[in-house]
Amino acid sequence: MSTAEETFGDTETRWHLKIGDQRHGPYSREEVARYLGEGRITPHSLLAREGSDAWKLAKDDPLLSDLFETGPGSAAPPPQTAPATRVEKPAPADPLWAHVAYGLFTSLLLGVSAPFMVIAVILAHVNRENARGTWLESHYTWQIRTFWIALPFFLVGSFTVLILVGWPLLVLAWLWVIYRAIKGWLRLSREEPIEDPQAFF
Repeated sequence: MSTAEETFGDTETRWHLKIGDQRHGPYSREEVARYLGEGRITPHSLLAREGSDAWKLAKDDPLLSDLFETGPGSAAPPPQTAPATRVEKPAPADPLWAHVAYGLFTSLLLGVSAPFMVIAVILAHVNRENARGTWLESHYTWQIRTFWIALPFFLVGSFTVLILVGWPLLVLAWLWVIYRAIKGWLRLSREEPIEDPQAFF
């Protein structure tokens, strides 16, 4: 391999982008660089080279590492044009409403639950469509599943409080929602996707 190829990578190499359990792409190095500049791909996005299932953080791929260097002249020049054959592109990522939804879920810490959680799941449902193909989609899926899995536990617990059975259910559901909200919010703050939004924990 030539010195240029060792420095900037094989121009024929393409990468798939993993959002939740969905695989997007493949994208060329130039597209990855452009999406990075637009905020559609972050250093913590999960990428795998075409033909491989070895997922790793974008910043950890040797063929892309120079894109994340901050020294003068270290980054590759921005691409001038995008390939005309590309159809599938990740949408711009705006985490605002995901932050709001996580904040509403953590309102459980203040003893406010039902109204704010309903608003949170509505926000997640509405914004997930706009986040299709981006790392934010996994967060909205995580939030939606948090609400719908916790709901029956809260309902059964509320109806059985008088016979004491409901209290353990309410406490467990409360702790579970808080755990998922904090876990998701921390990853969102680091611009990291939820690796498995279908997981229980």
